[in-house]
Amino acid sequence: METETRLKRTAKNIEFQINLLNKLMMPFEVQNGTYTTTIVTQNGKTRYMMNTYSLNVFRVANMIKRDVLNSENANAIIEAKYFKTNFGFSDLKKSYKAKKVLNIDITSAYATCLVQNKLITQKTYEALKKLSKKDRLPCVGMLATSHTKYFYENGECTNVDIFRSHTAPVFFYVIDEINYIMQNIQFLLGDKYIFHWVDGIFFDFNTDKKIIKMIEDFLTQQGYEYKYEDVQNFKVEADDKKMILKMIKNGSAKQYTIGKDNVSKELNRYLSDLIKKQETTIETSITK
Repeated sequence: METETRLKRTAKNIEFQINLLNKLMMPFEVQNGTYTTTIVTQNGKTRYMMNTYSLNVFRVANMIKRDVLNSENANAIIEAKYFKTNFGFSDLKKSYKAKKVLNIDITSAYATCLVQNKLITQKTYEALKKLSKKDRLPCVGMLATSHTKYFYENGECTNVDIFRSHTAPVFFYVIDEINYIMQNIQFLLGDKYIFHWVDGIFFDFNTDKKIIKMIEDFLTQQGYEYKYEDVQNFKVEADDKKMILKMIKNGSAKQYTIGKDNVSKELNRYLSDLIKKQETTIETSITK
């Protein structure tokens, strides 16, 4: 029976195992994705992970993928090769703090976007809504599964294979639609805008009520429900690697860390550098 070991995903941990296996001249495969890196040997798998998700997340993700593959609108998006790269949060140039701020959250933004655009069925929409907020984004994100496989023998990489899910353009379409909403609200707020994170936007507590009404009308016109969260003692600390949000939200102390994870890119650079260093021979065939 094949064994699987799960460890914390860091570039140093993974590089250590790759170097060791190369020194031992063992055959192995590195599968490097956005959130997970897996090293496969004849003895089993070592899976380096950022987070772990429940089986229910994967069940709903499979429902989403099935619906997308059966959706005419989704297939039109895929055929059009809709492929944008977007970010789920704004990047603060500096840290920020305030005694009190306003916060509007779009209710089930990604699920609503999918069902409004007839990319998933009502049944899948209801199942997606039942997941916790922290699970909904990765669940939808599984539409864009991608990884690069590196195959090693006798201390050298002999082949590279790149995979991107056929349904990835649909995920980028949804991300872009929610970004469109956030950017429009940011425009309406002007200098009252502070920060947004996926489907929630924070802005100055003293924002003109007319502007707030415009934002509410805009969300309603676009078909999105929303709610206000009571946020006090709001503080954002940002650096090159992460953003830390601290606040009293609806009476409870909350802290969120938004990692600017570059582990996947770092590892792909590291593995590419190893390939460049090795001598190319007739027996070595590297394809990209």
